[in-house]
Formats: sequence, structure tokens, C-alpha cells
Amino acid sequence: MLEAPIPDDEETRLELLKACRIMYTPAEQAFDEVARLAADLCGTEIALITLVDSDRQWFKARVGVEQTDTARDLSFCGHCITERHPMVIEDTFLDPRFADNPLVTGDPHIRFYAGVPLEIDEGSAVGALSVADRSPRSITPRQLECLRRLAAQISRELKLRRDLDRAVKGSRRSPTFAVGPGSVVGDRWHVVREIGRGGVGAVFEARDEDGQRVALKMLLPEWRNEEAVLERFAREARVLMRLSSPNVGKLLDVGNLDPELGDLPFLVLEYLEGEDLDNVLAHVGRVPFRDAFAWCADACDGVAAAHALGVVHRDLKPSNVFLAHVPNAAPIVKVLDFGIAAGEPSAKRPVGLTNMGHLIGTPAYMSPEQMLASTEVDARSDIWSMGVVMYQLIAGRLPFPGTDDLELFSAAMTRPPLPLGEAFDAGAPPPFVERILRAYLRKKREERYPSMRELSATLRAAATA
Repeated sequence: MLEAPIPDDEETRLELLKACRIMYTPAEQAFDEVARLAADLCGTEIALITLVDSDRQWFKARVGVEQTDTARDLSFCGHCITERHPMVIEDTFLDPRFADNPLVTGDPHIRFYAGVPLEIDEGSAVGALSVADRSPRSITPRQLECLRRLAAQISRELKLRRDLDRAVKGSRRSPTFAVGPGSVVGDRWHVVREIGRGGVGAVFEARDEDGQRVALKMLLPEWRNEEAVLERFAREARVLMRLSSPNVGKLLDVGNLDPELGDLPFLVLEYLEGEDLDNVLAHVGRVPFRDAFAWCADACDGVAAAHALGVVHRDLKPSNVFLAHVPNAAPIVKVLDFGIAAGEPSAKRPVGLTNMGHLIGTPAYMSPEQMLASTEVDARSDIWSMGVVMYQLIAGRLPFPGTDDLELFSAAMTRPPLPLGEAFDAGAPPPFVERILRAYLRKKREERYPSMRELSATLRAAATA
């Protein structure tokens, strides 16, 4: 038996592991469910989420084994994290590294192993997601890819915990934003006030000399040199230039700030008065199903126009669906924020999705396939997200709840939606409402409605039934 090798970044790796604050912590259902899902997808008896410390390997989640930890010298994962890529051993008896390993010759009698390192930062891995069996076997490329994607979800959760630890210790100060009330943008738009600020951008109210009100959206200075963020901002402009649906916010102008203001890109959008569905939920808790269906049918029409151009929104959620007030008329539903949309608008035909290389979207509203790989989405992924929005509007809660991203992921991947009726003490919607919602929340996308147009028609008919 060969001892588990020590990676050349061992000191950095151990610091990252410490920053995640997860070693020897109590069991968590979300990690357990991911391990069970790995075993189910790969058809194995054993699955482990292993963290490798300086002298021990510890199982954050385990399926099919009794041990909670072992010496690092016995660690299969120790080899996996050093190699920094998936490791597959079809028969441990034939591998000199493991043939006489006590975990092979004794309990749990591992004869097959496949593991994917849990990379946190700069290629440093703190552990591995592994599956194993007590007899020799192989693993298909598709099963190994599923294992990679599950490992990516675990790594994402660990990164969030690491980043939280860093935030507690102090965050760096963002560069000063030169734009504010009184600034003139694009030689036309006079900034009145800041409306809001998100993770990568800020939105201002502005006016021109004729008094036209607009929403001015621009990138924050700290993202100026991030090519992926700049590309998403540019893609939103390209998408909105081609969209003419009344149910999508209109793009009026696009450009870059003057050099003295930071040379940052900006979009000029129609100014909308009203509230988004997130605010509706905050004020009333939930809405009658007929209202939810009618609003979402309009939103579906807006998204369908994007789908016709080969564009998938990827971030449908209550805060991106806006009820624009119109005097003496019903509000107009507007779908907002195509900043992380996938695909390029084309006058000729839809095109493939861009390879962003990491998960994109809001976890509570992401479809199972988007959670596994944000580049492998299509129109049916947006249909899932719209189903979550509708469920939340009607029930006042999410169909797949969780307190963190990994819990949300494991719930969406492994459990059915919460029964709709459980959210109501009285006055629950009729049974057909839940049947409709469940049709949009099927885990296999080929079993969902195939298009937003069909979904819109179904919702309109149900809203007037």
C-alpha cells in the first residue's frame, strides 16, 4: 500500500479547508441527499463526501459505510485531490496503490472507486465526492459527468462558506462610483437619483431635456476588467435590441460613460412605475391563483419572444417580473433583466448556448438541469423557473425549500414539490391548479410543457375557468 501523497499546495489547501468551517461539523441533510443521489446515479452501494485534513479523512456524508473517518494514509481521496482530476479504479486488487489497503482487504471491502475532487480555489481541492462498490466494475462517461456536476455543487457551497468567512474578517472597499445625481450620461441623460444597486450594477432614474424619464443601468466600477461580466452586460443589450414584445422592458439607448466617469457601459431602459412580484409577495404573502396565472401568462409571452430568437432567460424569478402601472387600466407585465441570458439573438435561427463555465442563476428557481450545468439549458428550463414563480405566488412559499443553496439543490433534485394544499388552512385552490403546477415542475424536462406559448395558453384558459 502506498501512502496518500501530499499535494504541492498542501498549506494553501488546509487554509481553505479551515476557512470553510466544515470539518467535523454535524451531519446536514443536504450533503446526505447529494451523496445518496450520487449513489443512485452511478448505481453503487457506497457514496462519500470526504474532506481531507492534515492526518485524517472525514466523511461529511456517507452511504453504505459505517466509518465516519479514517487515517489519511488509507485515503483514496488523498490520491484524487493530488491528481486534481477525476480518478477511476475499476479493480483495486489490480492497483498497487490500494491492493493491500485495509479498506480493500477489510471493511468496507472497496473493489471499485470513482472520485471527483472538490476544488475550492486556484485548483486546490479540500476533499472529494466519491462512489464505490464491493466488486469490480466500470463507470460510464455520463455517470462520471454526473459525478462531476454534483461535485461542482458541493464545491460551490463550500466556496460560499469560505467567502462568508472572509466577509466576516473584512471585505475590500469598492472603487468609488463617479455617477450620481447631477451627472450627465451619453450627452443626454441627466441623472436624478439612484433607484437601486445589485451585485454587479446600479440603476438610476434619469431624464432628458424633454423630460422623458428613463432607467439608467450601469456596471459597477469593480467589474470593469471582468470579461465575463462585461460580456453578459453586452449580451443583455443585444437581446433587448431584438426583442419587441410588450411584455419585455424596452431598451432605448446603449453606450459607455465618458472616461472621467469611469468609461463603464450603460443601458437606457424605459422607466416603469409599479412593483415587481417580489414586492407583491412581501406585501400580501400570496395571491389568488387566477391573478398568478394571468400575470405569468403575460410573462410567458415575453419570454417566448426571447426563445424565438434562440435566447433562454435563465433567471426568471419574482423580482424579474414587473407589474407596470397604467392609468385606468390593468397593469402590464414586463419581464426584466436578461443579463445572464444564454444564447445570441439571431435573425435567421437560434444558436447554441455560450459556455460560461460555472453555475448561473438564482438557486431557488433553477431547474435540475441548470443546477447541474448552466450551459445545458433550453426553453424548458425557463418553464421550470416559471412554475416555481407561480407556485410561490399562489402558496406564498417555495415548492422546494432550503436554508442554503445546497439544500435547495438537493430538494429540487431529489424530492417532489411540497403539496400545495399544505400551505392553506382554508380556501385552498381547486385540485387542477396543483396538477398544472406539477406539470411544469417535472424533473425530466422532456416531461414538461415544451414551449412558453403552450404554457401561456394553458394559464389563460385556467385563469378564466
